[in-house]
Amino acid sequence: MKIVVAIDGEDSAKSALAEITAKKYGSDTEIHLVHVIVPGFADVSTPGIPDTVAIERAEEKQVLEQLAAELKQNLNITATAEIVEGEVAQTIAHVCKQHNADEAIVPSHARHGFSRLWFGSVADEIVDAAPCTVVVLKMPQGKS
Repeated sequence: MKIVVAIDGEDSAKSALAEITAKKYGSDTEIHLVHVIVPGFADVSTPGIPDTVAIERAEEKQVLEQLAAELKQNLNITATAEIVEGEVAQTIAHVCKQHNADEAIVPSHARHGFSRLWFGSVADEIVDAAPCTVVVLKMPQGKS
């Protein structure tokens, strides 16, 4: 089985690990961990202003590497990881196609009301765009 797991910080990594552990995937499972950096105004480094993209990239790289190590050590599952840039839903769908994924696991920020109306639901967009089954993990309240 081939699975793409979208990671957006430590909390989503913990939720993904719990989901993968609970499903008891076999050791022949291939997991590809991915974090998407959305292009924007912070792409250009400016002297005296923290490079937020570089900070995000470094933090997420550490999260991805830790999760990959835990999957290998605890479940004997092969895991690869990458950080890519693009619009989240389309990029996750593209990664699923590239890896011929059978399933995608994505976090949901569980926004409601005005927040959901304003920001939309990236998880919903991934469900629509992905060429495979998508498992949406509900993140704990107050977490992202």
